[in-house]
Amino acid sequence: MMRLSKEQIERIARQMLDNLKKKGLVVFKVQEAVVLERIIEIFTADIRKEDELDREVEKILSQHTGEIESGRIDYRKMFNMIKHKLARERGIVL
Repeated sequence: MMRLSKEQIERIARQMLDNLKKKGLVVFKVQEAVVLERIIEIFTADIRKEDELDREVEKILSQHTGEIESGRIDYRKMFNMIKHKLARERGIVL
């Protein structure tokens, strides 16, 4: 599940775009609204990729519930290790 609401994503995207404009780092070849919408799309897609990755890691760890429940494996530590390994393999920046 996404950790940020649509409104939060839009606010972050707007702040990013405003900062780029203020620093003179962007020149618009299309309307600013189009650029903003594209930033929001990219941001949302990236969050979804991470959410999908989290679900996959949880699925992998669910196959080891015995070791986790017995305390032989630290769930959070193993979750992070698997997540970072899969992210590296798939070229996902966390």
